[in-house]
Amino acid sequence: MPTFSIDHKNYLNVTEQPLSGSSLSNWFKVLVENHFDIDFQFIPRAIYVTAMMTALAPFRYYEHHKFHKKLSQVTVKEPIFIIGHFRSGTTFLHYLLGQDKNLGYVSTFETMTPGMIIANEEMFCNLVKNHLPAKRPMDDLEMHATLPYEEEYAIANMSKYSFYHGWYFPRRWNHYFDNYVLFKNNSSKKLTDWKKTYDYFLKKITYKNNGNHVLLKSIVNTARIKHLVDMYPNARFIHIHRNPYHVYKSTWKLYQKILPIFSFQHIDTNTLDHYILETYKKLFNKFLSNKHLIPKENLIEFSYDEFTKKPVKTLQRTYEKLRLTGFNQAKPAFDAYAEKHKNYKPAKYTFTKKEKQKIYKHWKLMFDAYPYPQ
Repeated sequence: MPTFSIDHKNYLNVTEQPLSGSSLSNWFKVLVENHFDIDFQFIPRAIYVTAMMTALAPFRYYEHHKFHKKLSQVTVKEPIFIIGHFRSGTTFLHYLLGQDKNLGYVSTFETMTPGMIIANEEMFCNLVKNHLPAKRPMDDLEMHATLPYEEEYAIANMSKYSFYHGWYFPRRWNHYFDNYVLFKNNSSKKLTDWKKTYDYFLKKITYKNNGNHVLLKSIVNTARIKHLVDMYPNARFIHIHRNPYHVYKSTWKLYQKILPIFSFQHIDTNTLDHYILETYKKLFNKFLSNKHLIPKENLIEFSYDEFTKKPVKTLQRTYEKLRLTGFNQAKPAFDAYAEKHKNYKPAKYTFTKKEKQKIYKHWKLMFDAYPYPQ
């Protein structure tokens, strides 16, 4: 099993924490929910994000005051949701589909500063760009302020109703997943507030993209199918899945890279391993239970291997199945992007017999649902 700890060199890495683009009121709610439980090594990180929120407050207020009424009149067209577990090829799929200029998408800049994405766009886009690495630390794919990114970061910066707060406060990981992904405990207020926040952000993105369909990728939406179909009955869903053994090791790599720069708390190796195993199981248990709620003509599923071998061909099939227009127009851009990345080599992993037994035991539901060898 891999191991996890946060090296002391990361204690003063304060500028990459995503909450810098949040608001003071949201930050306070998150702190209260976590009982202000910040390990002392991460106090500089907390001070930095608080200072950034304070400095940016006038710009958030200005945008809200100027655009709130306009946004209330925006109608969100049927979104296109990319779903699937972390490390299953969702990012490459997101980047590739983002080459279609007829689709809107949420950029990295927009996820990090969701309260300041219409007014003063250029200034804050440059601010985000200056704080980003050239490549994603977990897989070496390119990273840029204008490239597609996960809207879940934006929801975390707008509200407490996001699983990603479980990355920032990992000792309450299960709390965030159970309450704001699975919406357990029958809290209608939590669900209503999350829906309002999510739809408001999509209105912003729709407004910025002149009313076009918006392409979205949030991994935890895989377990929110019921609520997404309730909100957007004719939404399209693209589910990409991958060999669970590879997902396990790759997910470990993801958290080894991002938790040291995101988190305000320490956790140990066994706790993180438990979270990885349980989160995957709960995510797909919910998805497989609710998949039938998606009209068959609005869902396509394919594997990571199938997609990476023939990415553009897979997209053509996706456009046809989901009745999306514009494939022929976008195909030259798809071809160019796929050609640029044709030599990308994913990491290769080895497994002990004990590891494979553990993964199969916990994630048997996916081996049963999809044709992956034990």
